[in-house]
Amino acid sequence: MATDSVRIRYRPIRLGWCVREGNWDDLNSVLRCAHALWGGVHGPVLPVGAASDQSSQLVRLYEVDALFPAAADPQLKTFVDRFPHLRWPSVHQRLFIGGSGGRGLATFLDVYHPTRTIYEEHIDGKQEPRLTATLYDWAANDPLRHLFLAEFGSYPPREEINLDYGAMVERNLKGTRVALPIDGPVPADGYKKLTPSALSRFDLRRDRSPNWEYPGLYVGDANDFADVVNFWNLRAANVQVLFYDPNNDARLGEMTRAFLQVLKERPREAAHFESDFSIWSKRGKEVDLKRFEAQRVGRVEIDDGIWNGLNLKPPLMYIEDVRVLGSRSEHDSIPSLTFELRDKPFYDDPEVHRQHFVASIDALTYGGDEQVTFSYPFLPELNDFYRREACVVVDGARSERNGLGFITNVGRDTLTIRALRRRSLITNIFGVFGMKAEASEAGRIASRLIQQMGGVQGCRPFKIAGVRALIEKYKPFQSFTRGGATQIIADVDPVTGVPNFAPYESLFIDGEAAKPNRVFDYLAKKNVFRVGLKFTCPNCELEFWTSLDDVATEVTCEYCGQRFNVTPHLKDGAWAYRRSGLFGREDHQEGAIPVALTLQQLGTVLDWGMVFVTSMTIESATGAFNPCETDFVITSEEGFFDEHLGLAIGECKGRLEITEQDVKNLSQVADAFPKDRIAPFIVFSKTIPFTPAEIERCRVAQPAGRKRIILLSDRELEPYFVYERASKEFEIDSTAISLQDLANTTHSLYFDPKPKNPQA
Repeated sequence: MATDSVRIRYRPIRLGWCVREGNWDDLNSVLRCAHALWGGVHGPVLPVGAASDQSSQLVRLYEVDALFPAAADPQLKTFVDRFPHLRWPSVHQRLFIGGSGGRGLATFLDVYHPTRTIYEEHIDGKQEPRLTATLYDWAANDPLRHLFLAEFGSYPPREEINLDYGAMVERNLKGTRVALPIDGPVPADGYKKLTPSALSRFDLRRDRSPNWEYPGLYVGDANDFADVVNFWNLRAANVQVLFYDPNNDARLGEMTRAFLQVLKERPREAAHFESDFSIWSKRGKEVDLKRFEAQRVGRVEIDDGIWNGLNLKPPLMYIEDVRVLGSRSEHDSIPSLTFELRDKPFYDDPEVHRQHFVASIDALTYGGDEQVTFSYPFLPELNDFYRREACVVVDGARSERNGLGFITNVGRDTLTIRALRRRSLITNIFGVFGMKAEASEAGRIASRLIQQMGGVQGCRPFKIAGVRALIEKYKPFQSFTRGGATQIIADVDPVTGVPNFAPYESLFIDGEAAKPNRVFDYLAKKNVFRVGLKFTCPNCELEFWTSLDDVATEVTCEYCGQRFNVTPHLKDGAWAYRRSGLFGREDHQEGAIPVALTLQQLGTVLDWGMVFVTSMTIESATGAFNPCETDFVITSEEGFFDEHLGLAIGECKGRLEITEQDVKNLSQVADAFPKDRIAPFIVFSKTIPFTPAEIERCRVAQPAGRKRIILLSDRELEPYFVYERASKEFEIDSTAISLQDLANTTHSLYFDPKPKNPQA
């Protein structure tokens, strides 16, 4: 059985903690629950009220897996219902349920796992434990009680959940309870203790930097709801900050100064470019920076812009990353991979089998079948589609930047992931944004042509102008010789007899350097041309062609029906070829060759990250624009720092003109995608140069402030590297690895060209 490599990233489920804006009871309740869960403190708090729009933004920014409302409140329920793709992944709609013997059970990974790890590695059998826990207590009326809960953490009361996490931590981690006096300072080393907050974060890794990784202080009011929520959400994004309230310096000052001193002394690269630490606060808050006695203090003011996805980028926290081999199978032409969940980085005792986690899967295989894909574009609204089509017996699926997350329970030992039909995937992406996309007849023809050639990279011969000329020159019922065909492929000058094939010699066709005869043989092998014999009928004296498959000692004239013996009519060099299959159609394959050539070049640029389908008809579900057709749709992850899914639609021509209607049609589709979710691109390609009028039409579709138009003429389509020829003539970046790179270079090449030799 075939095997493929699978990467599994084990991680906790990330919850969005929904609270009523300004409601401290809600906030305190969910923060206690968050500290009881492994990784729970990395879930954002989502205030629901006047700032609900910002909370919706936080749901996307933090890539939340599910939403947990703090109370049975209609306002919270309405907010949660706005995200049906984040439905609760367990049959139990609670974080804690009843277990055997009256003992409670957590439905998600809880701090039992890091507690046991620390006990076994740092405490058990050690005369002097290397790591112990600290649990801070404070009075119910302490003015800093909300801050202490967010900063140090505490657990839900035992009578609420039938679990005593505090006692477990005390017993197994040699926990010490420390009372914080209402009139005394917090211990100077309090920030570095193994508190419930630190335990929830223990041994978690991040998949990327938060981008705005500025350690320091959050300066605010300990009794300001928004300040405490901002502080929590910064720490949930893995930003190393401590809360400081200037009005409570007597209690917080010692710990604050000790923390800042550590930051000042930390080793840094290029320290002259980096501040000693940063001060975070709400926009407009006055902060006395002199009191912190530092030479370089960064300043970050928090407003709506920080949560827009362009600045702070919360990482997804995971426990461990492993690679295993999956066994490949196939059902109804859909391949799947089954693999074992080996060496899970948590315990699988029977009492925790019902706890849930996420196994994030990257199949690391893309196969040769371009009708299906193991790529799952990052679009959380597709969670239910992914669960139906890609998953087998799991409690939920979650779209992720680098794979697909399976929500399952600790007791599961194997998982199966299925490939997706590409056309179904693209149709569902359009559906998320209120558009209907269906395959067109031209799309089916282009898809079949690409399959016939062995995939988009098998379409490489279409880069050669002589190949396109050969296919265009002869009608389906006209035949030609091999020698004549290779002359056309080589573009032999009829006067000098010199071939013009040098620009294509660097292309490799079927693993060999391109030569006219090799190219022709490859095309014949792919059934672009069929070989046969030409005969002159002795009865009607008309010449006709017969396929090699139909040649026998006696053949029938296709014109008069007379059968005759061909032996006397055989001549040296009588073999003749005709266009075959799709290439034998009178309709020029519905323009499929320019489509295949464009996809081949884009496939080279985007490598394996590209998912494509050929021609589709697009219409708006609301009638916002008239139905139109695109020659292809491409999705591509646009890069590590771009949160948007790249999507390209295109119009591909041979010698016909790119019309004003072509530009209008694709522009209206691109404009229908929300700018904060999708990065749409429009590709116009031709196998001849663009005219000035065509370039001007395309320029109009370029919106202000964003480059989205990609132009590819024969100059860009024919070389192996897209800008190999153009870079010799113009001042451009010759390297492109994304759709955005192509759009940027299109602007420099067509809309604002800078020739290298302007006087030539």
